[in-house]
Amino acid sequence: MNRRQAAKAVENPVRWGLGDFVWVYIAGVFLGALLGSIGIAIGNENVDHPGAFGTGLGLLGQFGGWMLFAYVVARWKGRGSLRQDFGLRLDIADWWALFAGMGVFLVASAFIALPNSWITESQKVVEDLESATGAKLWIMAIFAAIVAPVCEELLFRGLLLRSLRRRMLPVWAIALQALLFALAHPLLSPTLGDLVPVPALFLLGALSGYFAETKGDLSRSILLHVGFNLITVVALVL
Repeated sequence: MNRRQAAKAVENPVRWGLGDFVWVYIAGVFLGALLGSIGIAIGNENVDHPGAFGTGLGLLGQFGGWMLFAYVVARWKGRGSLRQDFGLRLDIADWWALFAGMGVFLVASAFIALPNSWITESQKVVEDLESATGAKLWIMAIFAAIVAPVCEELLFRGLLLRSLRRRMLPVWAIALQALLFALAHPLLSPTLGDLVPVPALFLLGALSGYFAETKGDLSRSILLHVGFNLITVVALVL
């Protein structure tokens, strides 16, 4: 941070917190549902099994909404930068975290949540991959492998974790955000209340939180999350 940025940070102290996480999360989910419904209507698609257009608009609304609203929070109550406020960045030196994420998925599959599909079916982004074909399949794959990890890390390990850190010790902040992250997936799935994958997702959230806390940014946690999702995506696409 240069002198000008440091002076601006002093003049405009960070004011975002837990309330901003709540409204950003809800607004993103609402925007995703709204745009998804519009896409289904325009494309004359089946509501229970939307096509590529409805699926793409829905995912773009949810994850794009989270990114956009987080930026609004940064501009309104922070330093005006997703990197400075929430640690959004990628460092090529953290490449190993991608393979660590694959390892976490394999461990979770073997010892925490069997079969593997239980982990997949409860995640909003990848739940339709098994039945998707053509354009919808590739849209789902791209969002599951790349977009979702970036946006979810920004929201949970950026905005939420950093808000919790102001109120509690790191170990408790990491544990709480990991629990909320794990519970958020089954709550958004069609099978409301399916808690089978929660331990596996809690493990991912805890490790991602640890990396975000120790590194000071989201580089390792994003790559860890990408690796976690990548095995499922590649297996279903191929």
